[in-house]
Amino acid sequence: MPVLYGRVTSGKGEGRYYMSLKPYRKKFKSLLGYYPYEGTLNIKLSEYVPLDMSKCLEIEGFEYNGERYYGVKLLPAKISKDEFGVYGALIFPEKSHHSKDIVEVISPLNLRNYLSLRNGDVVKILVE
Repeated sequence: MPVLYGRVTSGKGEGRYYMSLKPYRKKFKSLLGYYPYEGTLNIKLSEYVPLDMSKCLEIEGFEYNGERYYGVKLLPAKISKDEFGVYGALIFPEKSHHSKDIVEVISPLNLRNYLSLRNGDVVKILVE
């Protein structure tokens, strides 16, 4: 299982919008077993670690209210600040404004609050 390390960083707030869309929420629930918190946690990786993307769960692109939305790949993972961790998933949208060293994490919980995270905090991501 790959292990990633990185620092919490702010995003543009777009994750909140996409995580609130019903078609995405229904797919996340069916694939992961939970509805994600309406927002993502952005992590700037300390170094590149290749991930086996063939093991990704996948949400196909769709149309909703006359708009086109892109697909998303998911890798279940455990995110921790100290010894305590929370299960969630790394998400890889087909269309993203992030550079390759930024990953987005979702969870049924607000990770910033639940793990008491602030920008700059180091986190460990254990990819399943």
